[in-house]
Amino acid sequence: MNNPFVFRSESQKKEYISHLCSINRVRIARVPVKGIDDNIEGMMANEVFSAKVISDDVRATAEKMGLDVSSYSHRDLPRLLSEGLTSDDMKLRSIATRLSTKYGNRLGLILLTLRTGLDENRQARKNWQSIHWNYWANIKNVILTGGLASGMLGKRIKEQIQYVFDVAGEKPYNIQIYENSSHIGAMGCARLVEDSDKTFAVLDMGQTNIKRCIIRKRGGEISNVTTLETVPSINMDLDYADTEENYSRALALHKYILNVVCDVCRRIEASDDSEEEVIISIANYVVGGILNPHRGGYAKLSLLSADYARMLTDEVSSRMHRTVKVRLVHDGTAIALNFRDTEDTVCISLGTAFGVGFPVMDV
Repeated sequence: MNNPFVFRSESQKKEYISHLCSINRVRIARVPVKGIDDNIEGMMANEVFSAKVISDDVRATAEKMGLDVSSYSHRDLPRLLSEGLTSDDMKLRSIATRLSTKYGNRLGLILLTLRTGLDENRQARKNWQSIHWNYWANIKNVILTGGLASGMLGKRIKEQIQYVFDVAGEKPYNIQIYENSSHIGAMGCARLVEDSDKTFAVLDMGQTNIKRCIIRKRGGEISNVTTLETVPSINMDLDYADTEENYSRALALHKYILNVVCDVCRRIEASDDSEEEVIISIANYVVGGILNPHRGGYAKLSLLSADYARMLTDEVSSRMHRTVKVRLVHDGTAIALNFRDTEDTVCISLGTAFGVGFPVMDV
């Protein structure tokens, strides 16, 4: 099936996806089936389902029911739902059951919106044409990854998606849950290293955290993965203006990224590899080394260079006093690389926002 979200860069001889594939801005102008959660009508997908939306709801519900959740950071509150579904604390289990059902239903309604492509919802998504809606109508498999797809919460979400489609009388997608997804982006990036014997750094730069690891390949297979401490993302403000203030934020973000990358490189300095390689999964619709200047918190880096990967390559190499090649990969594409050549499939990561990737791509 032809994928209207995949484009080809003739200059780089590689395929890429653009911001058109995002489902964050799918507006549910008309709820595709009434009686499940009619309150989300008129809202966009990322307004009804995201880590922040769920965390806010967990905290508010816990306060109303007198449950102390102060031991959890705000970003860890969704994990409370997974734990609560099997808890002996009946108050916690009640909250977990109610909210996991609620957000499973909401994700089901989002996917049903994509599957059915009702006229009202098509009209609300101005930059999609019939070919885009038809793609979602005919896709067979949806792989859910990310923290919100893990544990008991992921299982409950899958059950509720099936429930929503059953109520609507629509043929469901084949939903698969990929639970072991803490470093799924990094593992996908590792597939891009062609050398059969190589030690290299992989970073997963999300909107909230930056995950880092050192991967060793021997005989063409991954022989060892060293997971380093996760560090927070900074300066993730969604400001796309070409202003002095935003330039200053971009410069601060760049210096931070440079330090984070070089810290990993120093830990593999003893490697015998003549040219070091750093692959970065980044929350941006990147084409080669060129960032989309209007998508996500990393977009501001495009103010510093038209080819940010080249800029990082030059500066990391200079600081490390050896050749270090940096490659940037769209985060959704990095995840999809784990399922390479799986036909009629979309990978959706559930986290700070929806991420989308397609396994059948020449990256």
